[in-house]
Amino acid sequence: MASKTKIVAISEFMTNVKRKEFIILTFLLPLILVMSMVIPLFFMQTVSYEKEALGVVDESGIVFPILKERYNDYIIKEISNSNEARQLLENNDISSYIVIPNDFLKIGKASYYSKVQLSSFSSANINLERILSEIVIESLLEDKGISNEIINKVKNPIEMERITVTKKGDEVETPFSFVGNYLLPLFLFMSIMNAGGYLLNGIIEEKENKVVEVLLSTISPNELLSGKILGLGGLGILQVGIWISGVVIITSFLKIPLVSLEKGILILIFFVLGYLFYSSVFAMIGSISTSTRDSQQISAVVSFLVFIPLLLFFGIVQNPNMVFIRIFGMIPPFIPTIMMMRILLSEVPVIDIIVSIIILSVSLIFSARIASKIFKIGILMYGKKPSVNELIRWIRG
Repeated sequence: MASKTKIVAISEFMTNVKRKEFIILTFLLPLILVMSMVIPLFFMQTVSYEKEALGVVDESGIVFPILKERYNDYIIKEISNSNEARQLLENNDISSYIVIPNDFLKIGKASYYSKVQLSSFSSANINLERILSEIVIESLLEDKGISNEIINKVKNPIEMERITVTKKGDEVETPFSFVGNYLLPLFLFMSIMNAGGYLLNGIIEEKENKVVEVLLSTISPNELLSGKILGLGGLGILQVGIWISGVVIITSFLKIPLVSLEKGILILIFFVLGYLFYSSVFAMIGSISTSTRDSQQISAVVSFLVFIPLLLFFGIVQNPNMVFIRIFGMIPPFIPTIMMMRILLSEVPVIDIIVSIIILSVSLIFSARIASKIFKIGILMYGKKPSVNELIRWIRG
């Protein structure tokens, strides 16, 4: 590494590592993400139903005692008839009530009343329907003289083990890991965007303060740009290192499998290539922008494009190797995020890995050359954004 490039790289690293934004983002972001998942679950399991009461009008005379014993999402209150239940609901003495008709065990139909629509996805609704279904199943089988052992087997007929067979033929139990499969690519993606954002803001600030004119009197544009990218790349690796250390500690404590060394190396390759690719893009944006506002507007479009792969998460989870995802994963801006998720979720065909690395590497070389040419001229331009024709002329020159 040239000495001037090295000096710029170290300066960029040391300047940005002391920023409050970097420290806050590095240490508080994981905490915020974890809390954003834990707090809703906590409220769903406790606050939402803890003080609410469910009235049960049991005309069959059989369901209420079973429901009271098994259903813990609400406080269960027995009510003699529907009119009384409606009055209690209107007086807010109960939050909802259910009417069990005389022939419930034969027809399996009940009615639920509440002032607020109960979501089909709520655990309270799912648990209520499950318990009522079990009561009907047990009644039907008991009428046929079926033993309790067989009844329990009917209610819980299977136990599924999820095992992945690796390329070496090893069998590894692989329960779904939200931390490893989703948070890890999200952290890597955010680190790339964060380091790219520092690069973009740094270029704009130096242009606005005309510091860049002083710098370019002692250093070439290529050395300046290379130093910035390398220094901020080191910052991104430090940030990811801190996050991954936290993820490893948590997953080890919870005994959740993370990734193999082979997959870890591949993910690191895509992270580095992705960072260099996006750094070139952000360097271009910074070079042609005349103010912080301009750069934010353009970078917002880039950030939206980069965020698209995360929206495909559930499709990738269901089938990481389907044709659509494979093709989408060969488009340069989407390659890093999609390939990292695919590698974490499945055994990706070797040809996909090789082709995606080649495409991303070629795109990186191409974007770096364009960024270098634009940076040489654009970094010294003020007041007016270059037109498309001017940009093409800079690139050709």
